[in-house]
Amino acid sequence: MRLFIAIAVPHQLYRYCQQLQSRYPDLRMTREFHLTLQFLGDEIEDERPVIDTLSKIPFRPFDIKMGDIIPFPNALKPRGIWVECRESDALMRLANQIRKAMEAVGYKADKPFRAHITLGRYKNPPHQKPEKMKGEPHMFTVDKFYLMESILLPQGAVYKTVAVFQKNN
Repeated sequence: MRLFIAIAVPHQLYRYCQQLQSRYPDLRMTREFHLTLQFLGDEIEDERPVIDTLSKIPFRPFDIKMGDIIPFPNALKPRGIWVECRESDALMRLANQIRKAMEAVGYKADKPFRAHITLGRYKNPPHQKPEKMKGEPHMFTVDKFYLMESILLPQGAVYKTVAVFQKNN
């Protein structure tokens, strides 16, 4: 299984994300929007230790503020477009707790955490270099996070929920 841990973007913000996508004609669009907290790997045979460990992570609801729309990793050689998210103390605390917990069961993060929502990726370099855009101040509340499976298909990834972890005190 190809697994990752994420925060889902509420469906009421999908239209906003789709409007942003439409500004980048060469982009291979993402159909589902989420903020990845940690990618775990491609060949996970047993998700139970991950689920058991994640279920013990305490957190309280917090807000995420969406920000600017930027090409990644940079505008000169973009591989995709994402919406930056403000890295609040609560978001960083949750991300760090998850990363420490996953490291304890053998899943070390492959890169530093950077809060973002991917809008899409480029199959080929875009004809015109994408520009950074000022985002509208959208905010949403996080009261759960997910263990997700990513199923790679020729038309793009499809995501399936493996487990949901609710807020607690």
